[in-house]
Amino acid sequence: MDLLPSIAIGTALGMLSGLLSGLVGVGGGVVIIPVLVFLLGYSQHLAQGTALLAFSLPVFGLAAWNYYKYKRVNWIIALGVSAGIALASFFVAEWVQTLKNEVLTKIFGAFLILIAVWQFWRAGHKLSGPTSQKLPSRTSQFLIGLGVGLLTGALKGLTGLGGGVIIVPFLILLAKLDQHTAQGTSLLSMTLPVSLITVIPYWQHENVEVPVGLSLAVGIAIGSTLSARFAQKIAGPNLARIFSVVVGIMGVVILVR
Repeated sequence: MDLLPSIAIGTALGMLSGLLSGLVGVGGGVVIIPVLVFLLGYSQHLAQGTALLAFSLPVFGLAAWNYYKYKRVNWIIALGVSAGIALASFFVAEWVQTLKNEVLTKIFGAFLILIAVWQFWRAGHKLSGPTSQKLPSRTSQFLIGLGVGLLTGALKGLTGLGGGVIIVPFLILLAKLDQHTAQGTSLLSMTLPVSLITVIPYWQHENVEVPVGLSLAVGIAIGSTLSARFAQKIAGPNLARIFSVVVGIMGVVILVR
């Protein structure tokens, strides 16, 4: 496909991704990567590298700022998460370049199914941290964030996915944050530019389509801003469950094709 149509598709896809991220709480890569593979004919490596470029830019900066204004960001934990992502994602992404495309595609499909099952369950079971308890010390908060970031970074480097859908539940369960603060902290950790490190191995192996990645980033920024305005009116458990079923079907198709 020519460059201009690809950029147009990338912008539209980014907007859809940003909207869905806000409405149903699933990372946009769940949508972006399969579409790049099926619609634009990208290899799994190229699709993941291009999506990682988009999400390595500060596309969620405005949303993170809105949480910060209402004091719903724990910056110590966010720094720990970012450090963990930086440490793990580069080495895993470097290793991923040695995998055959077919193997990486199967891993991605299986991970999509896991996300779909988790999202379907989570739609009707709101996690809550015991906010009445005192938060751990600052050192403990950073180490918790670091551990969550290492897990997130490993999955990010492996699949091109792994953002709020992983970070938020662990921050609620381990760091004892409430839902809003966990979301704001997750957004800040993903806004910091550490994920650019994950892109380097993909870039070195020519598995990044820069113009499309930049157009995706523009679309994501627009879509996430819109979803912040309309999420409370539209989002709900049924919408999240429907979307999780669609994601699960995509995962099955990817595995059996």
